[in-house]
Amino acid sequence: MAFDLNKYISVEIPLFFMFVNFLLTNTLFTNLIVYRTCYIILGYNKTACAELGNDNVNIVDKNQTEALDKLVVPTADIITMVKTTVESLFPVFVCMVAGPWSDKHGRKPVLLMSLIGLTVGSALVVIFSIFDSINPWYFLIASIPPMVTGGVTTYYAATLSYLTDVSTDETRGLRMACYEGALACGVLIGSIASPYIFDATNYETVFAIGCACMLISLAYMIFFIPESLNTNKSNENSSSSSVGTEDRKLIQLQNFKDMVITTFKNRGEHKRTLLLIAILSTAILGFLTTGDTGIQYLFFTERFDWNFKMYSLYNSFYYIFWIIGTMGGTYFLHKLLKIRDTILTLVGLVSYMISYIIMVIARNNYLIYSAGVVRCLGGLVLPMLRSHISRIVPADEMGKIFAVLVGGTALISLGASPLYTMVYNATIDTNSSLYNLVSICLIGIVMVFTIIMMCLEPRQTYSLVGADSERSLLTEDLGQPQINAEM
Repeated sequence: MAFDLNKYISVEIPLFFMFVNFLLTNTLFTNLIVYRTCYIILGYNKTACAELGNDNVNIVDKNQTEALDKLVVPTADIITMVKTTVESLFPVFVCMVAGPWSDKHGRKPVLLMSLIGLTVGSALVVIFSIFDSINPWYFLIASIPPMVTGGVTTYYAATLSYLTDVSTDETRGLRMACYEGALACGVLIGSIASPYIFDATNYETVFAIGCACMLISLAYMIFFIPESLNTNKSNENSSSSSVGTEDRKLIQLQNFKDMVITTFKNRGEHKRTLLLIAILSTAILGFLTTGDTGIQYLFFTERFDWNFKMYSLYNSFYYIFWIIGTMGGTYFLHKLLKIRDTILTLVGLVSYMISYIIMVIARNNYLIYSAGVVRCLGGLVLPMLRSHISRIVPADEMGKIFAVLVGGTALISLGASPLYTMVYNATIDTNSSLYNLVSICLIGIVMVFTIIMMCLEPRQTYSLVGADSERSLLTEDLGQPQINAEM
């Protein structure tokens, strides 16, 4: 019998290479925008501008560089803010229409569409970085392909729907954890490699390596990822009619209406409430992650005098334990011991809470690293919430629900950076670690939501070992029709 790799891992591989690219290039892209803004837009000396972000300058030059940095960064921040807004806002609406469309016509076209846009955008960055006279505003052109094809937001939603299609109730939690693990591995490798590759080469080489990672993702998706839905029958039924042709159009108001109706329709046995709480909890955690990530580097440099390499080392340490906690915790606690999704969600939230409390009181590097270790089980939270959602929603509605989940999270996360920045700036002169109290409050809210979910969910065993009738009863209890995931 031939070994079927897609039974165990599939869309996680393109996701891994995608995040290697992101972590290789994101910080350096910001540095390049600052550098180009300095000598092209503001007209400062090119040699002096090249020292911005350099940790190896002497004390005199460092003071001059810091003064120049304060003059350049506000203008560069406007460019990066416009880029972030463009790449975050419009793809949400693409995601909202692509999700319902994929329920009828398949996940792979949506996955390919978003990957092509991201790859073309990455290639444009390489081209613009080669010519050192190009104004940094022109780099926004590279944001257009991912913007119109849905970008990362649409790719996330389609990936989560795909994983739900190809997994069973028994394996779904583990597959969601593999998704988180692949993402974390990409972050780990990209963050470790980025400063060293840049020190040995230059901007365009790093961006070219990142673009190569995107090409690998795209090629793997084209040649090795099969469609997860059987769309042949629906295509045969619709191909002979103009209605069918109209139905295959991506941009339709009806798709958006269907998504809203599906999200809020009554499902009985508190399932609508459980679904909405799980979606809201995921969105809050996405908001937290966006805000915390944006401030964390500033906090470490201000409080502990870290540089970029020290921060990359910490990130590597943190993600190693995150991967171990996510994969090991899911396998042993969820797959082997059959502990419920909501209980593991609460365990992960407690891990988060303790970690952020340590961050508030931290006065040395040891406590910061301890907080990273304690947070290792935090990786259980999102996979368990997504697994819980997939148990409530039938397969033909997954695209709509995950479009709401990912798109809604991306939309509200636009407010995360302003909120965290405001709190950080307000406390920086007294105790800069107090910004972590925002995360503690948000984790507390999600913990309350999780306890409510535990009280409302049907009282059933999660053990699938036993008679077929017991398995059937469990599936019916969760409102999930039985699906043969070995297809």
